[in-house]
Amino acid sequence: MKTKIPKAKEFFALLITAIALFTSCQKDMNREAVNTNLASNALPASLQKDNASVAIDWYNLQLQLLLQANPAVPPVAANRLFGYTGISLYEAARFEINNSISLQRQLKEMPVMPVPDDNKKYSWVISANEAMANITRDLFPALTTANHASIDSLEKAYNDKYTSLVGAAVVARSQTFGDSVAATIFRWAQTDLFNHVNDPYTPPVGPGLWVPTPPLYLPAAAPYEGNCRTFLRIHSKGTTMKPPRNYSDEKGSDFYAMANNVYKVSQSLTDDQKNIAFFWNDVGVGIGYTPMGHNISIINQILKNSNATLAKAEQVYVKAGIAMWDATVVCWRSKYKYNQLRPVTYIKKNIDSTWLPLIITPNHPEYPAAHAFITSSVMEALSNELGYHYNFTDHTYDFRGFAPRSYNSFEQAALECGQSRVYGGIHYQQSVDIGHVYGESIGKDAAAIELTK
Repeated sequence: MKTKIPKAKEFFALLITAIALFTSCQKDMNREAVNTNLASNALPASLQKDNASVAIDWYNLQLQLLLQANPAVPPVAANRLFGYTGISLYEAARFEINNSISLQRQLKEMPVMPVPDDNKKYSWVISANEAMANITRDLFPALTTANHASIDSLEKAYNDKYTSLVGAAVVARSQTFGDSVAATIFRWAQTDLFNHVNDPYTPPVGPGLWVPTPPLYLPAAAPYEGNCRTFLRIHSKGTTMKPPRNYSDEKGSDFYAMANNVYKVSQSLTDDQKNIAFFWNDVGVGIGYTPMGHNISIINQILKNSNATLAKAEQVYVKAGIAMWDATVVCWRSKYKYNQLRPVTYIKKNIDSTWLPLIITPNHPEYPAAHAFITSSVMEALSNELGYHYNFTDHTYDFRGFAPRSYNSFEQAALECGQSRVYGGIHYQQSVDIGHVYGESIGKDAAAIELTK
């Protein structure tokens, strides 16, 4: 049987059809490649590896706003700000990361995020700049006129700089995208129940239960924080840790021994132990950045000193922020479930009526130790991103005259932070130890979040 050879006209028709099909497939493949890595389509190669300065500058500004705020911003509000800021940064600039994916399907009730036009160029620095400026305006409580001026100034500085680098059209387009990211995240944040954390509350009464503490005897702080939405579904319900020790006034009891340990430690503190207690005492107008602000300060220093890329910074900040917020909610959920009294209450009643701790006791129940719990979660997330034997020196409070402190790992810093609360006289050792264990667990959950496909 002879093979039929198509006529010339038919041959060329088939050839044109084949070329058209190939071209169409190639376009689809190219579009898919662009969608999975918009960074390659964004700007010239010289601007594709942006450094982390825009992120560091915004977090540093947030720290300054916290330091200067009067009255001081409650630590739980600062933790919430840092959590949503990290997500805003990531979603606005994630295209700096090859094959990045949105967090929308991994975080609880997170809405679908805006997407850029893959046929147009963007500056992810400007997108990040706009998103962080707006989320700071939206979530920082009680901004003053001077605060607004500082935010506007930093926002303008990056917009002006990049207009000269990439042109006004790219900057405007990138601003619009960053604005849309921040607006979407802010709407989501408004449904997390944070506006109810300080609803009217009457603490339970009974032996071993928390009561307001000297010198100010303030009411309970954020008693309904534990009802807030967590970022990860796994942390959305329940109290994960075991109960504290059974209360007893008896001298030979385990509870007495636990409280007496705090008292005995306070009677023989070394100068270094006192310095540790004050170094991690991060509250007060003009005194500290809040406990988690201290952790953000450490991250800022590390990223700056390592000349990190914006892509790396996004990954570090977003996981640290998610760990921080989830640990805050779970910690507060536990505090107000168990309502354990503070050492100062027990010691003044049962051991030494004249005793006061080295640092002022925070106005919320004792168990578990919040700084140990939440800092351990953040430090575990940092260990996963930067290394489990990462050496660093913390210069957070150089401006207060404190000597910088050096660590061989993030865990070492977390352990010292927790121990500082025993030295300060505001926590029992058990609460610090359990806080470290469970905080580390939450940090591992945050570290496991997938940012690429």
